[in-house]
Amino acid sequence: MNTTNRILEGVRILAFTNGYAGPDAGRLLAQYGAEVIKIESHNKGLDTFRSYRTSESLDAAPRFVECNLCVRSVTINLKHPIGVKLAKELVGHSQAVLVNFRPQVMDRLGLGDQELRTVNPGIIVLKMPGLGDTGPKKLFGSWGFNLNAFSGMTYLWNHPGQPRPVGSQGVYPDHLGFILAPTLLMAALLHQRATGEGVSIDLAQSEATAYMLGASFLASALGQQPQPLGNHDPAAAPHGCYRCQGQERWCAISVRTEQQWKTFCRLISQPELAEDPRFCDRTARLNNASELDEIVEQWTRTRSSEEIFRQLQAQGVPAGIVQTGADLLDDPQLRHRDYFEAFTDSPVGPFEIPRSPLKFQTMVDEPLKLPSPLGADTEAVLGDLLGHDKQSIKRWRKEGVLR
Repeated sequence: MNTTNRILEGVRILAFTNGYAGPDAGRLLAQYGAEVIKIESHNKGLDTFRSYRTSESLDAAPRFVECNLCVRSVTINLKHPIGVKLAKELVGHSQAVLVNFRPQVMDRLGLGDQELRTVNPGIIVLKMPGLGDTGPKKLFGSWGFNLNAFSGMTYLWNHPGQPRPVGSQGVYPDHLGFILAPTLLMAALLHQRATGEGVSIDLAQSEATAYMLGASFLASALGQQPQPLGNHDPAAAPHGCYRCQGQERWCAISVRTEQQWKTFCRLISQPELAEDPRFCDRTARLNNASELDEIVEQWTRTRSSEEIFRQLQAQGVPAGIVQTGADLLDDPQLRHRDYFEAFTDSPVGPFEIPRSPLKFQTMVDEPLKLPSPLGADTEAVLGDLLGHDKQSIKRWRKEGVLR
């Protein structure tokens, strides 16, 4: 019999997070049963993503909702000494702290690693600064786009011959960071359980991104200068994205072996190309890649991407559809795996959103929950968890401690 997936039940995480990387890491942890409590404040301490909204409500921000599903919300003014005291009390009742502020922010608030360990020696502090917690550039502000550039990815993630680096518009470092963070936290929790010891983790998003370019760094160390390849691949030709029938419809084709090349020539009704000196082997095809791409696209332009995908795949030639967001929402594979969660009513209207891609086959995932409205859990957390009475909480609200 399947059981509910709450593998992190009993783990409490205090989140000081902003933007994509930190909040999405908290969301993933909360989806699997951890109690993630996000600390925010109207006193210049709100998540930046609350600003990207179309109404007056701070809760009606699509990006914020996306990144903070299943997370509880407590409002504490960390620039008030009582607010800092309350935050430390929460640390004393938690297993981990998740932070993606710039280095020294938590120290200036009186919530640095050593301060927290005076309250809870076994606390795990997982930090996700853009450029790391040490070094001459540690205080630089960063977002995913400039971390793409810093890591070298923007330069390499480009088409050859472009007058300037273009790269990807995706915030790859954020997405990579929020996948790595829960993984590292799992290891730290196992260490904590075995020894009772806490640990501080410095996960620099820039370094995590650069790590993905290992082969390029090796080439540089050997005196070579890696160049942008665009859609080309030195081990395949034709290889790339080709325009298909319809507006902005594309397919990906990758011919890697001689047998695939002969099959491809037959399918496009040009078997003579297999013996053409310009394309007779992979080296020749790579040397004449531009001319070959034109021939391939003459064929793809007259067909739908779906037709090309099915026809080539059926004959063992690797191919795929360059799917849009609308394609993904209707994709039968993703629908079969219940990849999307639908919300019919939310502060941002009805929407569907991807669930976690991690599946435990003997467990059933709980439905995703909307983030708590700003500050909605303050009284419950301070009262039920910390034991403060309603009179104190009411006074702290009046004094600006809880806002």
